[in-house]
Amino acid sequence: MSQRTEFYSERGVAVLASYTRTGYPVGATDRLTPLLQHLGPLIETAVDAQQVAAVLEAHGYNDRMVLERYGYPNVFELAEALYRIAPRRAAASRRKANRLPETLRELSHGLFYGMPGLFFPAIFAWVGAREATLGLILSAILGWAWSQGMIRLAYVLMGRGFAAEARKLLQTMFFLGLGPALLVSLLLQADLALAVLVVLQTAYHMASSILLLYKRELWLLLAALPAVLAGVLFLWFPELLGATGTVTVMMGSVLLSVAAALLELRTRAGHSPWKVLQKADWLDAIPLVLYGLFSAIFVFINPFWHWVTGTSIVLGLAVVPLVLSMGGLEWQLRVFLERVSLLLASTSDLRVFARNINRIFLSALASYAALLLVLSLLTKVFFGLNSPASEVFLLANFLLGIGFFVAFTLTSMNRTLRVLLGMLLALLVYAVAFALSIQGLLPLDESVSYLIGCGVFTSYLLLVALPVLRELRNYQ
Repeated sequence: MSQRTEFYSERGVAVLASYTRTGYPVGATDRLTPLLQHLGPLIETAVDAQQVAAVLEAHGYNDRMVLERYGYPNVFELAEALYRIAPRRAAASRRKANRLPETLRELSHGLFYGMPGLFFPAIFAWVGAREATLGLILSAILGWAWSQGMIRLAYVLMGRGFAAEARKLLQTMFFLGLGPALLVSLLLQADLALAVLVVLQTAYHMASSILLLYKRELWLLLAALPAVLAGVLFLWFPELLGATGTVTVMMGSVLLSVAAALLELRTRAGHSPWKVLQKADWLDAIPLVLYGLFSAIFVFINPFWHWVTGTSIVLGLAVVPLVLSMGGLEWQLRVFLERVSLLLASTSDLRVFARNINRIFLSALASYAALLLVLSLLTKVFFGLNSPASEVFLLANFLLGIGFFVAFTLTSMNRTLRVLLGMLLALLVYAVAFALSIQGLLPLDESVSYLIGCGVFTSYLLLVALPVLRELRNYQ
């Protein structure tokens, strides 16, 4: 039997009570205080409730979430309540804010996402490329998917005012996430050295996600700096530290990042996060876990194929610009959502809104695409990726990056299931095209099949996104 009880709000509308620290429904102001603290700077400068609704929509709130968490029947009702109780602050002060530090912080995330790739040459030299590749690929996929789920659940707790419980949850899920990494090592029958590397890479993905969540980029940079320097030295002077010495330094850096993450999570929670989270919260996290899983599969599908065929993994370098551009994707997604909020607050004409929302979206998409293009050209020149196959892979990952931008936009609007459908469709098309090419029924190779799959993924999501973007007009 559900432990949630119904109560009547000041409007006389029957709504569901959210979980509170006392276990009983409380006043509207008390229930909304955590949300005000979370979105305060954006809400305090709003000129009307419509702009508050736009902010909520931009941050992923929908009617069902609002009903379950705050007891209001829809987003606009919650926006009106927030607008009434939020302190007012002149909007002009927001224009004076320096956004450069935030932009640089977001751009740095791409470097942190791509940092493990700098470790691979020394690892391959230490334990062997063929032995290490599959373990590193599987642990990276596992780390991405697990991190998506635990960060999602932490956001849910933080949004309800359970910041300490969110830290406790992340702490527990960090250690639980090491279990599947150990299982991967056992399934691969890895020796001790490879098993340690698999576990440490999974730990790095989780630790970096935690530190980025709490805006501890500097901590992560300081922890990873020795490994970066050692990795660069190994590329230029492989005999200086040797593979063993370089990998040892890298392991130390990973342990430092883990220590920094656990230090950030150190707290004393008043409630068990497992009791605060409801069944619906866990169900909502599953699509995000699958999204992280399929995203990682897309990124690592090329190295995996080279592992299967025993061919050179150099073509896998074509994914470098995509990974490095993820920080730029976060930056332009934030810019897009901020512009949407301003648009919703400034117009009541649905035709004007529909025309401008497409312009704003395409502008942000074009800015990200330009950044990805520059990174792709630099990667091509720096690594000498001049073969036809490598150029096709670069083009495919460019299309995949555009698809990821659309996917991030849709997931921010709680359309993750549509994104997952697009991913499954693209992987199916890729698999069929590649299978037919192997049988000689299609004049394609692995790179062209991958290009077709990425093209299907991006085209499908663009078609899905256009009507979804226009759904924001409901808050006018």
